[in-house]
Amino acid sequence: MQLPFVFKTLTLLGFFLSIPLSMVTSLQVVADTSSVATKADKPQRLKLTLSGHTEPVRALALAPNGQLLASGSDDKTIKLWNPKTGALLRTLTGHKEQIKSIVITPDAQTLISTSFDNTIKFWNTQTGEQIRTIGEKTGVRAMLLTPDGQTLISGSGDTTIKFRNLKTRKIDRILKVEATALAISRDGKTLYSGGETGGKIRVWNMLTGKELRSFTPPLPKKEELITGSEKASSPITLAVSNDGKMLLSGGYDDSFQSAGVRTTDGKSFKAWNLNTGKLIHNFSLGSSIDALVISPDSKTFVSGGLGRSIIVRDIITGKSVLELIGHGGGIYGLALSSDGQTLYSGSGDKSVKVWQIKP
Repeated sequence: MQLPFVFKTLTLLGFFLSIPLSMVTSLQVVADTSSVATKADKPQRLKLTLSGHTEPVRALALAPNGQLLASGSDDKTIKLWNPKTGALLRTLTGHKEQIKSIVITPDAQTLISTSFDNTIKFWNTQTGEQIRTIGEKTGVRAMLLTPDGQTLISGSGDTTIKFRNLKTRKIDRILKVEATALAISRDGKTLYSGGETGGKIRVWNMLTGKELRSFTPPLPKKEELITGSEKASSPITLAVSNDGKMLLSGGYDDSFQSAGVRTTDGKSFKAWNLNTGKLIHNFSLGSSIDALVISPDSKTFVSGGLGRSIIVRDIITGKSVLELIGHGGGIYGLALSSDGQTLYSGSGDKSVKVWQIKP
């Protein structure tokens, strides 16, 4: 039964033996590498994972000089890291509830934090010493520093925005408006606030404290309504581009909810052209958005929310240009290096990750 197979084998062998040796040695073997991935084809984006928090990381801040990274967590602590090596420098303890937000002064000497314990705390970043505490009975819902580091701006639960002079320790100005999110222009001349029903965003002159204009998202189309009462969600986070041309807003997304529960238009991401005043993006990124950062060159942005992957998107088209996968929980804090090459992310998986997003 096996003779035909043996016969064919011997015949083929005889054929190859009949080929002159010179022809055999001149044949070249070419390897098919089309399906072999190389490191050059897919660079390793994840550079470091910083572990130490025992609860989700909600806030991140990178010192302007890029030498200090701070993370705030539900574990009521703030950790200071060397962003280059990932070494833990010190842990700041003193807040009695979860950390809400953190900022670092331009000289990197002072860190300012807010918590659900209704306080604002000031810390010496070199020693970890708590310098000062300010009580806010109604809590702080948003906070930022002016680019010169001289004024702390906070949105409080009493529907006010307060301007605190860090040298005199006095409140220079109070704006009577609700603010759950704040952003400031690179030159420090214009403030953006959001938090009112319907997703309204106000634009303020920092010098005079006067309102310059406002942006209000359109109501959902009739065919998109379920209960008939849906409105645009209030901003959770705002970001303005360095070139002053774009304002991004991230909010709550309850599009997955059924009738009777849903209250928003389900479009968690909005982008405004500040030159024309037009709304150029109004769609969902798949979940609520808790953090937004725009690249220094104003060409891309990164958003963070309940989704576990991080996606870098083109700011004009909104299309994905890079996806970063590695976190095991939602993304709640984001920070970018001044050169736009390194991204830092804080997650519900209790970790901080360092990514290289540009060569």
